[in-house]
Amino acid sequence: MTVRNGESGKPPMLLIHGFTGTPVMWDPILPYLEMHHECVAINLPGHHGGPPFTDPKDHMVDAFVDLVEEQMDALGWKRAHIVGNSLGGWLALLLAERKRALTTVAISPAGGWKLHSAETRRAIRLFKQMHYSATWFEPIALELAKRPRGRKLTMRDAMAFPERLPGPLAQEWINAIVDTPAWRLLLENSPNVNAPSTMEGLEGPVRIAWGTKDRILPFKRYSPGWKAVLPDVDWVTLEGMGHVPMSDDPALIAQTILEVSTAHPSEVVEPE
Repeated sequence: MTVRNGESGKPPMLLIHGFTGTPVMWDPILPYLEMHHECVAINLPGHHGGPPFTDPKDHMVDAFVDLVEEQMDALGWKRAHIVGNSLGGWLALLLAERKRALTTVAISPAGGWKLHSAETRRAIRLFKQMHYSATWFEPIALELAKRPRGRKLTMRDAMAFPERLPGPLAQEWINAIVDTPAWRLLLENSPNVNAPSTMEGLEGPVRIAWGTKDRILPFKRYSPGWKAVLPDVDWVTLEGMGHVPMSDDPALIAQTILEVSTAHPSEVVEPE
């Protein structure tokens, strides 16, 4: 659901899902967030239900952020509280550097790797495996997703407690993995994108939260690039949580976000 800021009078919050993801990943925590914010969970470009992404230009992620900024502009939001997970966390941090964020929460952000590193190769290999598995076994995966025990089998890499993810959301997620038009383009260009060397333009309070059970981007391997450029932001450990933790513990993840977004006064940006 797309709601323009100003209709509810609450401060705007932009929610950005991860690679091959879908906005429904945020559904478990929306009831908590919507008590305080006007929330929009966007479809990323090149993803299931999102606008096209066909030109990575000279820097894939910068080109990606340009398109997300266009989505913010279409909402009439000059700035918003921005929350992102994985690829979405990477984009959230870059949007904050472009001064589009009132506050920023990045959950297990991607992008903290060096060019052509072992971490990059591992992530690409893992996401290719996930895409091929979901594509080849889609009917079986959709059937398994109906039951908690089946979700523990099919979604175990992405979250610590897959059985807590509602079946319809799991099925939508599988559909999104299969139907990500730009997945190959994004993975082919990922090795050419380095971790930022500086984030000097970053504005507003920033929190980076990482689950201790993250199997996709384990903290020890994928946080150093961000720690090098953002040593002084608020780093939070999500004990026992996975890579996409919104359904692992909705109350905890919502609290992790709201502690940042509601602790600092912010203007409500009216649409132009």
